[in-house]
Amino acid sequence: MSNSEWLPMKTIPEIFLIFLLFIPGVSCNRGNKTDEFTIRGEFLNSKGEKVIFGEMDVSEFIPLDSAKTGSDGTIFFSHGADQPGFYFLEFPAGKRMILLLERKEHLTVKGNIQEDPENFILSGSKGSEILQSFFKATARNWARVDSVRAVLLQNEGGGDFLRISIIADSAFSRISEDQKKLEKDFIDRYPHSLASLVVLNYSFGQKPVLTLESDLNYYEKLTNLYKFYPTNKHVIFHMKRMNLYKGKGVHGN
Repeated sequence: MSNSEWLPMKTIPEIFLIFLLFIPGVSCNRGNKTDEFTIRGEFLNSKGEKVIFGEMDVSEFIPLDSAKTGSDGTIFFSHGADQPGFYFLEFPAGKRMILLLERKEHLTVKGNIQEDPENFILSGSKGSEILQSFFKATARNWARVDSVRAVLLQNEGGGDFLRISIIADSAFSRISEDQKKLEKDFIDRYPHSLASLVVLNYSFGQKPVLTLESDLNYYEKLTNLYKFYPTNKHVIFHMKRMNLYKGKGVHGN
């Protein structure tokens, strides 16, 4: 693994692109009110920051709503949903939190709005909570990457750079293996959760850690989600990808 693979910023996989559509408002309601989920933010050190709420579709991030934190640091969104889906909150400087929400859930997000979203405390949504645990653990691996990268930059052009770069490559490999273990352990623990689809596709560097070529069994493991969520667009996307990889039809027929 070369040092250059670790220079890009942290990313969600390439299939999750940024979409520029913006629909302003105070709260977003789509569907029956009885099927709504809600998000309440309670933030320290807030100064009227704008927070964007939106949906993470299979190929794009779609902003749906925005609001500014109140004088007490609170913010509120609601949204109608007939089945579980991936959503996001985007904070100042483009920092984004990925959520897995379903109807009638009431998510509370608490933390210092000046900190990274993985440090926030979530409650009221099991899917969002376990995703948050993954991103928090992943942030620790990114911190390790940043530390090694900093040593490389400090020694760039020095007479000892070759030796240091060899050590750095070894360190990057260990971090990558730790991230792979983290992702595999998550999927093994939550094979029936849609959250595992985000973990499966997460990019750590320039590409996902788990690939079809080397980790096919984990991709196949998540085809079981079709039994529980046959109409979910994220599951259908995964099934199509699997069947294209295997040279079959849309659902293997």
